[in-house]
Amino acid sequence: MKHKLICQSYKALILIIVILLIVRAQISFLSYLSFKYNKFLNLDAKVIAQYIKEGKRGKYFVLKLQTKTLTFYITSKENLKNLLNETINLTIITNKVSFLDYLFTFYAPSFNLKLKPINKVEELIEKQHKDSEIVNLYKALFLGEALEYNTRQKLSTLGIAHLVALSGLHLGFISLFLYFLLSPFYSFFHKKFPYRNKFVDLGIAILVIEFLYLYFTNFPSSLIRAFVLEIILFLYAYYLQNPFSLKVLFVVFIVSLIIFGTKVFSLGYFLSIAGVFYIYLFFRYFKPNFINSILLSFYMFLVMFIISHSFFGNFNFYQFFSPIISILFILFYPLSIFLHLIGFGGVFDNVILDYLSLGENYYYVNIPFYFMLFFVILSIGAFFNKKLFYGINLIALFIIIFKIGEVFGKV
Repeated sequence: MKHKLICQSYKALILIIVILLIVRAQISFLSYLSFKYNKFLNLDAKVIAQYIKEGKRGKYFVLKLQTKTLTFYITSKENLKNLLNETINLTIITNKVSFLDYLFTFYAPSFNLKLKPINKVEELIEKQHKDSEIVNLYKALFLGEALEYNTRQKLSTLGIAHLVALSGLHLGFISLFLYFLLSPFYSFFHKKFPYRNKFVDLGIAILVIEFLYLYFTNFPSSLIRAFVLEIILFLYAYYLQNPFSLKVLFVVFIVSLIIFGTKVFSLGYFLSIAGVFYIYLFFRYFKPNFINSILLSFYMFLVMFIISHSFFGNFNFYQFFSPIISILFILFYPLSIFLHLIGFGGVFDNVILDYLSLGENYYYVNIPFYFMLFFVILSIGAFFNKKLFYGINLIALFIIIFKIGEVFGKV
C-alpha cells in the first residue's frame, strides 16, 4: 500500500512538472509574439561583451547585449568606445528573429544607440578606486557585471574565476554574514517572544534582504538561480527533509527551467549546477562543520579542476593556492561590502593588483571533453557509493599530477 502511494505521488509530481513546462512554453511563445508585434522595438540593454571583427567591408564592432529576458547581438560600423557593462538604449528590427533564436540568442539589426547614465551604486564604487581593472572587478563582484577579457584570463589562470562571478557562493556568504549579524538582535527580541522559531524568522529575514540585493543588482540570472536554490533548501529544512539530496537539485533545475526557459542550457548554468552538485556530494559523506568546510575548498579544487579545464585551459602554479584564497574570500567578501558602504573600498587595491599580476603568464592544460563526461558519470555514481566518492578524488588527483608533469615537460 505504501509503495503504491509513493508511485502515485511520483506520477502526480511528473504530471505537475509536465503541465508547468507546457505553461512555460506557452508563456515564452506569447512573449515572442509580443516581441514581434512591432517591427521596431526600443529597449534598454546592458553590454556584456564587445569585440572587433573583420568583414568584406572592413572592421566593425560586435556587441553582445542582455536584458532581463533576452540575450542578443548587434553590430556597428561606428568607432565605438569601450561600452562593456554600460547600459544603452537602442532600437532593434525584430522581423527576422525566429522563435528558436528568441529562446536562445539572436542577431538583430539596430540603430539609434544612446548611452544611459550609470546608477548611484556604480558611481559609489567608481569613486573609491583609481584603477579601471579594480573598478571592473568590484562591479563584477557586487553587481554581476562582465569582466574585461584580460582580467577574466588572469582570474582563470589563478583558479579563482568562480569567486568573482556572482553565484550561490556569494549568496551563501551573505546569508552566513547576515545570520551572525542578526542573531544578537534576534536573541534580544526572542526573550520577549520565546515561542517564535529562530530558524524560520531569521531565514525569512535573510531571504528578504537577499531579494533586495537582487533588486539592486538588476536580478542577474546567476543570482536568481542561487536564490531559487536557497528558497528550496529553506523549505526542505523547514519540513525536516534532507536538503543534501539529488531531489533538491532536480527540483532546482525544473524550477529554473520554468523561470528561465532555455537559458538554463548554457555553460554558465552547467558550471554552476556542477559546483552545487559536488558540494552536495561532499556533505553527503561529511558533516557540515568548521573543519570540513575548510577541507571542502581543497576537495572542490580537485574535482572542479577536471570540469573547468575541459572548457578553460589556463594554468600556472599559483593556481594551487586557490583553495586558500577561497577560504580567505569568506572573510574578504562581506568585509569588502562593508568597507565600500563606509567609503573605504580601496583599502585592498594594491594587494589585489599584485595578486592579479601573478596570473599574467600561463600554460595551456586541457582535459578532453569525453573524459570530463566520464568523470561526471562516475561522480553521479559516487552519490550512491562512498568508495566511488573516494575513487573520483583519487582520479582527479592523478590527472592533476599527470597534467603538471606535462607542463614540466614543456618548460
